[in-house]
Amino acid sequence: MSKKEKKQHGPAANTASASQAQCPQEEKSEQEDVLQAEAAQQEKQDAPADNYYEQYLRLLADFDNYRKRTEREKAALIAYGKEDFAQKMLPMYEVLLRQQQNMRSAEKQDPQQAVKTLREGMRMILTELEKAFRAEGIQKIDTLGKPYDTQTQEVVARIPAPADKDGLVIDEVQMGFTINGKVLRPARVVVGQKQEN
Repeated sequence: MSKKEKKQHGPAANTASASQAQCPQEEKSEQEDVLQAEAAQQEKQDAPADNYYEQYLRLLADFDNYRKRTEREKAALIAYGKEDFAQKMLPMYEVLLRQQQNMRSAEKQDPQQAVKTLREGMRMILTELEKAFRAEGIQKIDTLGKPYDTQTQEVVARIPAPADKDGLVIDEVQMGFTINGKVLRPARVVVGQKQEN
């Protein structure tokens, strides 16, 4: 370049080249700002996802604790039920043991007294059983002479019967019981069936 050209380009040319040098720095600064803004936006979008994940982990832990607690409570209820059952059966067992001792001593003295002792023992045992059943809401299903009921009875046989006993329970093969109104064990019955001529 000649001196003349240098003069023409002089300080203005230097300013232009300096501004061109600043442009890449400004572009870099703008790109960094854009990247920072995108990163901030991404963090805002990720924040709810992180929050949901934390909630999920808390719920998972809560459910696991709930499951363990219910298993412990179930085991405790079963143990309590067994204890409660044993408490109700102990008086009957005690009556049986006492009557056994009474029978042995009565047999040695008088055989007829042994029969009376046996009868009294059976009555006491039945009384205790009925008391325990009532406490638990267990009731015998009354079937004899009543119409056959499919909800509480099973037919084991049908036998010929007069017309007035058609469909009625003639005999009970096995007793049935309910517990709090729900069938615990259905009665097994023999039902009368009208004879056809």
